[in-house]
Amino acid sequence: MLLPFLLCVLILYIPLPLSDGAVPLSVGAGGVALLALLNAAAAYAGTGLAMTLSRLPGPRGALAANRVFLFLKGGVVGLVLADVLALKWPALVNDLLGAHPWALMLDDLLLLAPAVVMIVTLMAFQHRFDYSRGRVHLSLSQCLWLRLRVELGIILVPWLILVLVTDTVNAAFYGTRWADTADSVSSGLVLLAIVVFSPLLLRFIWSTSSLPAGPLRERLDALCRRQKLRCNDILLWHTHNHLANAGVVGPTPLVRYVLLTDALVQRSTPDEVEAIFAHEVGHVRHHHLGFYMLFAVAFVCFYVNLVDLIALTGWVTPVRDILAFHMTAEQGAVMLGFAAVYWVVIFGFVSRRMEQQADLFSIEAVEEPRSFLSALRRLAALSGTQSGFASWRHFSIPRRIAFLLGILADPSRARRLRAAIAAMQIALVGLLVLGAARLLVFRPHLFGL
Repeated sequence: MLLPFLLCVLILYIPLPLSDGAVPLSVGAGGVALLALLNAAAAYAGTGLAMTLSRLPGPRGALAANRVFLFLKGGVVGLVLADVLALKWPALVNDLLGAHPWALMLDDLLLLAPAVVMIVTLMAFQHRFDYSRGRVHLSLSQCLWLRLRVELGIILVPWLILVLVTDTVNAAFYGTRWADTADSVSSGLVLLAIVVFSPLLLRFIWSTSSLPAGPLRERLDALCRRQKLRCNDILLWHTHNHLANAGVVGPTPLVRYVLLTDALVQRSTPDEVEAIFAHEVGHVRHHHLGFYMLFAVAFVCFYVNLVDLIALTGWVTPVRDILAFHMTAEQGAVMLGFAAVYWVVIFGFVSRRMEQQADLFSIEAVEEPRSFLSALRRLAALSGTQSGFASWRHFSIPRRIAFLLGILADPSRARRLRAAIAAMQIALVGLLVLGAARLLVFRPHLFGL
């Protein structure tokens, strides 16, 4: 639910063109509640349909059921868009609480409430399906709390911290000539702090502890030494033995952590855990985290240039604020459309290739390359994705295994992958340099020059 929730946040906060005419509070609030009930009805009916489709023979049933839930996730985004465009929910919240400078974070909590309620509702019905299929062993409350922390917490908690700080600063400088400056400075500083220290926050949100000493810890530490990887710690990620996954976070060794879930550690062989760990090491060794940060910075540059291009038609005015703290409704519509294409389509395409490169690193870094193939099959079995599910950022596990088997049979395919990824990285850097140069030459005031 991470991607749908992120799109919902963008829709709720980016100003979009609204139709003329105010919506009374009772009508707007009632309409939002009605759409939430519509989402619940759709989730109920969709879950029943998914249960029926899952009985189809072979992998067709699981794939069809998965498509139903993908459709329901898209439905949540569509209903939030209706909250904004038809019911003007952000305007209603602003009229209700926006005039009170010391209503710290309350307006944001109310603004986000429809999206969170609809997402939690869908999660609850999906739990019903997963539990009936034996894919989940947790109670409803345990599952919802875990999914909220893992899928929404990484966006919601940092965002609310940013909101709380900026709301406090705005209230302190309310009505003074320093209000805009204080808002921009505090927002920038908090954003910087979140980027730098988010791994420490993530340790708390995801409930982690240091991986205990023992043969497995010694084995993973030895791999770090061989690959010259420096990190603050290797963490055990507590998920009630529900999630089989791993990850790496942190831009620098001081705040870099490699995470392994409890289910992965307890239900996999040491060879398989080491191979999955090597995949995460591959992300660091190939500087994927830094590239993703550059990709995020490039979004701002490309967006400003895109608005300048569309401004030639007269539909939208050029951007006046490089950080987009202040934008018109038309600029907001451009940002939302561009964000959907940039993060869903382009980033998904790039990320899947980066994951392949990390897969390749793993089979080259471990003593027995096929242990990573075994680890992928184990992940598929533990997560119930044997049927060929692909995701936003990963190819399906069968496709990943087939790709690696092809590389083991023909090593030249590895060189072609590396060349393709290098070309993508060079293209991004080149476009970013050109876009930034254009802004520096023709829009220097955006940078205070």
